[in-house]
Amino acid sequence: MSARGNLKANLQLFVTRRCQLRCVYCPILKGDSLMSLDTALKGADLLLGHGSARLRLDFGGGEPLLNFGVVREVSDYAARRAKDLGKRMGFYMVTNAVLVNDEVLEWAGRRKVLLEFSMDGAPADHNRYKAAYDRGLDPYSATRAGVERARRAGVPHFVIMVASPANVSRLAENFEHLLDIGVRSVDLSYAIGAVWSEEDEAEFFAQVERVLSRHARALESGELRLGNASQRVEPTILNSELMVDPDGSLHQMTEWMFETTPATFPAPFPVGTLDSVTDINALRWSRFHAYYTLLKMYEGNAKVQAALLNNISFGLRVGKFFRAAAGRLGKVPA
Repeated sequence: MSARGNLKANLQLFVTRRCQLRCVYCPILKGDSLMSLDTALKGADLLLGHGSARLRLDFGGGEPLLNFGVVREVSDYAARRAKDLGKRMGFYMVTNAVLVNDEVLEWAGRRKVLLEFSMDGAPADHNRYKAAYDRGLDPYSATRAGVERARRAGVPHFVIMVASPANVSRLAENFEHLLDIGVRSVDLSYAIGAVWSEEDEAEFFAQVERVLSRHARALESGELRLGNASQRVEPTILNSELMVDPDGSLHQMTEWMFETTPATFPAPFPVGTLDSVTDINALRWSRFHAYYTLLKMYEGNAKVQAALLNNISFGLRVGKFFRAAAGRLGKVPA
């Protein structure tokens, strides 16, 4: 990928494809693969070669805490090497919070990891859309316990709440539930891969407007944070971040937006592997690459093409809506 683009100073390591949940809207194929420490260290080295003085190593999956030993070791290595190089290394983790315990929180606090928890609101909706793969697991109870542990420990975190067309009419209600259990930083998202009708979209905006109106004072004062009004970039389906799979192959995140649907053609912009790519600064990727990648990978698949175009147009409207909301709340969107 050599066209001009937005070279981001972060790299996301998919340290595993294992997960205790099977979220209805998650596009990622699950499996048993685990990233080795050697591969993770190569990923950190690639990122450390970035020209920026401020870097961020992200951990995702699957559920990254199912490979916590590798996560902890590579974060220690990256922090140490960044300091030697005169750079600042930040860390970010997307987790279902099921395995969040004192050991994880001690590490997250020490490394100043920003934790993104995925929680969809009240028990009925959370468990409906985030079904357990492991027998005997109550997803809502396990995730809530992890979120509450992080809150008590004072570790930086926020909750991302995903609405789907089938439950969007309960978005404001589910938001209130998160507030009731002590959450004070939330990102509101919508299920990608689903086709949102005009009625669904109108309901989404009506529900969000209800949240904004009800909590305007807390949002203005900073007592309550809504990430959409400050840093969330839309449309999310065109996320152009660079990712490393457990096997060390490099990809645009876009390649995995419909991964559970077999692609018609291979990705048009192959990036390579951690063994073949030695300079992250030589790579360029952008929303254009993201859009063209999905267009070509699913050429001839009318269902995916319809969802792609729908999610782009909806995402653009969502972005416009929240930019206007940010102005009302005195926030400056990124």
